[in-house]
Amino acid sequence: MRRGQLLSLDALISLIVMMFVFAAVVNTSTALKDEIASTLGWYERANIADNMLDVLMKSPGEPVNWELNPSSAKVVGLRDPSSIYSLSYEKIVALGENPAGVVRALLNESGGKDFLLSVYVSRFRVSISGRFPKVYLQNETFENPNGNGINFEITSGNGNSPFTVTWVQLERNGNVYTNDEMCTLVSGNTIDLQSGDLLQFVLAEDVTLTAKRGQYVETYSIPSGARVVIRITGPDASNFQVNYGGGSCPYTFKFTGQGNVVITVSAYDNTTPVFNSTYIFPTVLLQNNSPTYRFAVVNGSVVTDWGVINASMERSPWIEPEMRMGVISRLAYNLSSGPSSEEPMVYGVLSEGLPPGAYMNVTVPSTAGNMTMFVLSGSSEGGLLIYRDDSGALWGITVLGGEIRRYQGKGNSIVIPLNDVFGSPQSGDTIGLWLYSLSGWGRKDVDIRLFPSLEWFLKPKFEQVLIQLKVWDDS
Repeated sequence: MRRGQLLSLDALISLIVMMFVFAAVVNTSTALKDEIASTLGWYERANIADNMLDVLMKSPGEPVNWELNPSSAKVVGLRDPSSIYSLSYEKIVALGENPAGVVRALLNESGGKDFLLSVYVSRFRVSISGRFPKVYLQNETFENPNGNGINFEITSGNGNSPFTVTWVQLERNGNVYTNDEMCTLVSGNTIDLQSGDLLQFVLAEDVTLTAKRGQYVETYSIPSGARVVIRITGPDASNFQVNYGGGSCPYTFKFTGQGNVVITVSAYDNTTPVFNSTYIFPTVLLQNNSPTYRFAVVNGSVVTDWGVINASMERSPWIEPEMRMGVISRLAYNLSSGPSSEEPMVYGVLSEGLPPGAYMNVTVPSTAGNMTMFVLSGSSEGGLLIYRDDSGALWGITVLGGEIRRYQGKGNSIVIPLNDVFGSPQSGDTIGLWLYSLSGWGRKDVDIRLFPSLEWFLKPKFEQVLIQLKVWDDS
C-alpha cells in the first residue's frame, strides 16, 4: 500500500467526524437560540403585567389629579399622592367607572397588548329588615302646673275601665319585676307607684290615654301591640297606683289615684327593624368572582362582553396573569349620593368626638314619601326613618342601641341632633351613613346637610384592595 493512499483515508475519516461535530454544534446552537428566544419572550411578556401593575400601584399618575378629568390622563396611577403606601379610592372609582377615558394611557402601559383588569375593593354591605316603630308619644311629661294633681287614665272602654297587656315590667330601686313577679308587690288590689319607678307594658288591645291638667285635657289613641313606657318622675307620687280591681294580676289593670305626680310617657310600636352589616374582604370577592370593577381592552377598545373577551384570549398563544394586594385610603363624604346598600354617603374615622350641637337637616317635598338611612357608629348599628304621615306631618325616628327617638318637622324640613343619629362615637371610631332607600320622593328633591360638616372631623380609613391583571396578544 502506498503512503499517499493511507493519508487520504485518514483525512476522509477526520472530515466525516468533523462534519458530525459541526452538525451537532449547529443543531445545539439552533436549539439554544430558540430556547433563549423563548425565555426572552416569556420574560418580556411577564414583565408587561408586572410593569403595568408597578405603574398602577406605585405611581399617582400624570397629572397627579387625573381622576378629576380621566381623559386628561397621560399615565394612569392609583397611588394616593398624599400617602407613600396607600392607593386612592377616588382614582380606583375614576378608573373603574370611566375606562374609555383612560384607554390610551392604559395601552401605553400595556405596550399595546390586550389585557383584563379586575379590581376587588373591600366594603360594607348593609341591610335593614322589618319596619321602624311608629311613635305615638315621645317622652311626653304630664303635670299640673297649679300643683293640684293630675288625673291620668289609660282605658279600653268607657270610664276608667281596666285594659289588658301581654307583657308588663316594673323597675324599682335597681330591681326588676316581670309579669307574675309583679304580683309579689300587690297589697290588696293595688301596687303603689313610687317616684323613680319605670313601668313598661305591651298592649293587648287598643286604648285611650287621657291626662287632665286643671282645665287642660290631652287625649291620645294607642293601638294594640304598642309598648308603653311610664316613668314616675315625682317628687311626690301621691296615691298613684296600678289597680287590679276588676282585673287580674299581672295582665289586666287600670291606674287609680290622684296627687302631685309628674308622669313621663312614651308609646311606640313594639317592633324595631333589624340592622345588619357585613364587611367583605377582597379575597372573598375574588372567590365569589364578584369584582368591584372589571373591564378588558381588546385591540384598543374597552370590552365588557365575556364572550368577546374569552374568544380573544383563546386566539392568543400566551396569557400572562399577575395579582397584587394593596391598601386603599377611603373617605366618603357625598351627601347627594343615591340609595345604595354598599356605597356610603359618609364614611371614615373620627379624628375626635362629634362636635357639640351638631345636627342633620333634611328637606323633603310636601308630598307623601319616606326615606331610610343605615347608621354605623363604632361597633353599633342603627337607622333613621323620615316620613310624612296621613295628616301630612313630617316625622323622623332614630333607632340606635335600643334607644328609639321621635322628631317632628316644621313644614318641609326636619332637624335631628347628630348625637341621636350616631350616639356617642369616640376618636378613632369608624362611622358610616348610607341612604338605604327612598320612596315617593325623587333624590334631587331631597336635601341632606350636616352642620357643621363632618368632612373636617373625618380621616380616611385604610382597607384592603386586590388588583388582578391578565395580559395577552390577540394581534
